[in-house]
Amino acid sequence: MKNKAIILVVLFLINSISFAGGLQAYMSYASFNTPDNQPYIETYLTVKGSSIKHTLNQETKYQGGVEVQIIFRQNDSIVNFSKYVLNGPAIDDTLEGYPNFLDVQRYGLGNGTFDIELKIKDVNSTTEPIVSYDSYNIDFPSDLNTFSDIELLSAYEKSEEDNNFTRNGFKLVPYVFNFFPENTNEISFYTELYNNKIDESNDKFLLSYYVRPFEVNKKLEKYSFINKKTTKPVNSIMGKINIEDLPSGNYYLIVEARDKKNEIIASKQTFFQRYKPQIKMDFENINDMNPANTFVEDINSVDTLKKYIQWLKPISTDFENAYAYSLFNEDTELSKLQKYFLNFWSTRNNLYPMDAWISYKKLVLKANYNFSTQNTPGFDTDRGRVFLQYGPPNVVSESYNEPNAYPYEIWHYYEMPDNQKNKKFVFYTQEIATNDFQLIHSNAIGELNNYKWRIWINNRDTRYTNLMNVDDSHYREIWGSNQDKYYSQPR
Repeated sequence: MKNKAIILVVLFLINSISFAGGLQAYMSYASFNTPDNQPYIETYLTVKGSSIKHTLNQETKYQGGVEVQIIFRQNDSIVNFSKYVLNGPAIDDTLEGYPNFLDVQRYGLGNGTFDIELKIKDVNSTTEPIVSYDSYNIDFPSDLNTFSDIELLSAYEKSEEDNNFTRNGFKLVPYVFNFFPENTNEISFYTELYNNKIDESNDKFLLSYYVRPFEVNKKLEKYSFINKKTTKPVNSIMGKINIEDLPSGNYYLIVEARDKKNEIIASKQTFFQRYKPQIKMDFENINDMNPANTFVEDINSVDTLKKYIQWLKPISTDFENAYAYSLFNEDTELSKLQKYFLNFWSTRNNLYPMDAWISYKKLVLKANYNFSTQNTPGFDTDRGRVFLQYGPPNVVSESYNEPNAYPYEIWHYYEMPDNQKNKKFVFYTQEIATNDFQLIHSNAIGELNNYKWRIWINNRDTRYTNLMNVDDSHYREIWGSNQDKYYSQPR
């Protein structure tokens, strides 16, 4: 049985730090550029007011606060840092509750990959600070059209103020999370387009933004918008999408700029999750599929089709998996299975659905051969799922015999199918004979991000029997460890 400490595992780009019964804070980041190509990072920190201790201030009002220390390192050298106290709002009556509070900061960094160390402490508490680590990449080529990161917003309004919350005449209130619950029915965002010499006229360009499923590279037309824009040295872009009818699932918000030839000259995407259980995906179009004279017609065994549909799990959306599961009863007709299978592959590749299936089937057979355990077929394991969802990794670093570590593998993708670059996946097992490797960390969007992954691997050492309270810096002292080397410089 796989045991996961959920408190340590968060979605990439949302850095959550908390302690049971104590401080709860959440941070996200976005990178921007200047007209003279001086990239910087913007941090968005929100603190849950009820998670900190409030005391009477000099004005006899109740107030709490946190001490924040953030350090940016590159190649073990400090590039920028800050240490400050962030006070929450003062309140007269604690019975009315403790409001959450938000902070925005900007740090000049330049291009490159940076290690971020965040330390937060309740100023009115004697508890130890909470520490979090992350890595962040900034890349603004001076000779290319580029977007900034996409900043999600909870609100925006015109403003003449000049502070970290304002940009180009607007006050932007960041939405720190990438999760949109059922009572949130809009996505608002802000981004910037730089160096936009779109074509010879350098005059107009088409801006489009839309939503697509995380698992399927297909635009959802209902959530797609196009505008014509005039070029500027820095184009400020704000958008809003009504997601009231968007079903639960994982999605990308994508922004694109196109020239007059309709060719993409810059794009940016950000991952988000939606929870809306009342809305169901429409599968009525499946009944219109006709398997006759297609490759599916030749798959005429109910058991074989059920097996093939099970193989689709790693690359299916949540709703597709739920619908597929409903087909796995004894009374399901062959034609219904065939229609679903044909629709699935026609959605992925409308022109050559058979070719798409054959290519995927080859990968499944490889996954089943390499990753199967005694009780789980390879396609349904963690390594199998990653292999099938993203394809074979460029580099696999295996380490099964380090003195104090459990066996582990680090997979490195130079570029993912969704254009993410330099992404890693860390798997480990407590018993090599089982071949059951669990995914414990990745820096890819939408995957589990666990900054204590090294400690999980080194938990064979008796010093690390408590994963929740161990000092994160100790892993660097372990003799014979190759984890940092394999992660930063895959072999």
